[in-house]
Amino acid sequence: AKNHPDLAVIYHNMSKLYFSTQKYSMAMKCVQQAGEIGEEKLFSTHPHLVEYRETFEKIRKKQ
Repeated sequence: AKNHPDLAVIYHNMSKLYFSTQKYSMAMKCVQQAGEIGEEKLFSTHPHLVEYRETFEKIRKKQ
């Protein structure tokens, strides 16, 4: 499924990989995808969603 929570985990992992190689715009795209799926499919305090938000902030500070 296009919006399965497992897909959000993959997007998040990709964003961390892009971040580690200083590809911040790609990292941001991936973490935003993860966040969109997470917001739709997970409850607001779900650990994955919290992690996606933290990664988003980390990337945002680098841009």
